[in-house]
Formats: sequence, C-alpha cells, structure tokens
Amino acid sequence: MKSHFVSLNVDFIGFSASLLCAVHCAALPFLLTLAPLAGLQLLDSPWVEYAFIVLSICIATGALVQGYRKHHHKFLPLIIAVAGFVLIGLGQFLELSWAEALLTATGGATIAIAHLMNWKHIVQSKPQACHKAAPDETALT
Repeated sequence: MKSHFVSLNVDFIGFSASLLCAVHCAALPFLLTLAPLAGLQLLDSPWVEYAFIVLSICIATGALVQGYRKHHHKFLPLIIAVAGFVLIGLGQFLELSWAEALLTATGGATIAIAHLMNWKHIVQSKPQACHKAAPDETALT
C-alpha cells in the first residue's frame, strides 16, 4: 500500500510541476511587463526555464516509468509525455516569442495530462481493498 501512495504522490508532484510550468510559460509575457516594478527579473532567466525542464523530465521519467513497469504496462502516458517534451524543446529553439510561449505552455499541459493518465491507470490497476466481497447472505438464512 505504501508504494501505491508514493507512486500517486510522485504523479501528483509531476502533474503540479507540469501545470506550474504551463502557467509560467503562458503568463511570462504578461509578467515581464511588470518585472522591473516587482523585482521579478529572475523569471526571464533561461536558467529558470532549464531548471523547470530538467525537474519535469526527472519527475516524469521516474513517475511514468515506475507506473508503466509496476502497475499498468500502458505506453500512452509515456508517449504523451514525450510529445509534451518535444513541444517544450521546439519552443526553446524557436526564435519567435509567441511560438515559444504557445509551445512550452502546451507542452507543460500535455505532460500534466500524461501524469493524470498515469495516475488513473495506476488506481485502476490496483485491487480495491474497500470493496471486499460481502459474505454470502443466502448462507445466513
């Protein structure tokens, strides 16, 4: 039961990090106009973006591969996560700022969806302990 709890928490962390990445990428152009007033110049640093990407890759790899190997053996969450990272990678290499924001936000949301799918498959693959078979009522009568 403990490994089930840990696995779900890793997916939740991955989902949260991916969603935070998507929000960061979508909101960054708007926040940059206020950055000098609020001291948020750090948000525009490429190192912050790279840190988010590396963190997301590490969490996604750990959670999705563990879910695949130990629980459900379904490739779809892995494929969706790879597609999300491809979108983020494309966004990092394009010189158009609107394309970068759109691709990285979409990639982050796609990775969040992969974590949710993995979480769903793990829960569905586990036997439900609370739904134990009821004693045969006909035996009592």
